Amino acid sequence: MSLKTEGVSCVRCHAYLFPEDDIVYCPVCGAPHHRECYEQLGHCALEEFHGTDRQYDIVKAREEERRAAEPEKETVGENAEGQITCQMCRNKYDFSLNACPKCGAPNIAKAGGSFVSFDFLGGVPADYDIGDGITADEAKRFVAANTPRYIPKFAVMNSKNRVSWNWMAFFFPCAWMLSRKMYKNGIITGLLSVIASLFYLPLNSAIYNLGFNGAQTYMDVAQNVYDNLPQIGAAVMVFAALGFVFGIAIRVISAMFGDYMYKNYTIASIKKIRAESEDMDDDYRKMGGVNIFMFLIGFIAVQNLPAIIAMFI
Repeated sequence: MSLKTEGVSCVRCHAYLFPEDDIVYCPVCGAPHHRECYEQLGHCALEEFHGTDRQYDIVKAREEERRAAEPEKETVGENAEGQITCQMCRNKYDFSLNACPKCGAPNIAKAGGSFVSFDFLGGVPADYDIGDGITADEAKRFVAANTPRYIPKFAVMNSKNRVSWNWMAFFFPCAWMLSRKMYKNGIITGLLSVIASLFYLPLNSAIYNLGFNGAQTYMDVAQNVYDNLPQIGAAVMVFAALGFVFGIAIRVISAMFGDYMYKNYTIASIKKIRAESEDMDDDYRKMGGVNIFMFLIGFIAVQNLPAIIAMFI
């Protein structure tokens, strides 16, 4: 098996591997890992595929054969029609455009002056089954934005490997889910976040009643709270601590399992589109992609609802 690291990623964390990295190769399938990633698992990250046609070395060999069979890509100057194929949706359009008119993917070829192939699948074969017969290429068309991050994660996630880490889901759990059109999950997460914030209301009320100056720094407020603990009361501090723990728990759970929830949503949505759609491209745009407006709605709601509720309590 080849031990070259050029263009190869760790099959667990998907970060590119460099020659100076401490690399471990699975003795069964040859899948590359950072030593730390391998030791954390105690086994190959793709162990469940050992002995199947989805084993790492078999899939890699199949992909290499497919690439070898492909004709060499033309430069734009050699393309008589002056058209390129969108690497996102496979739509052919005029090279003079800055983006695909169908899906909005940028014209990478124009930026580089030649037909440069950008891997929207993050190294995953287009026909790779990410679950329930849904291919990586279908998932790419549905996810639309930041596919090189999500598609490789979808490829290795399953019922036994659900954990990942998503910083957007950590800092903005409700807003991120709504932006990815997981409306049910987003609303539930938002409500839980608001409930966690409500635990702070007794402490906020106590701080207000003690006459703290709003111009004080957080350090000053914290010192004043500490100095006035007897007046504030233990119960108020316990509620605030519970709110903090509850809020952090929501963020951590969203960050750890957000990608897995998104994969399940993607698969379920694509299956529905397959079964019911009359215009699949249009439904991919409606049900998939990113809605920035919903991100802003989720963020504003979680930030302001606790204060609005406090006005009526």
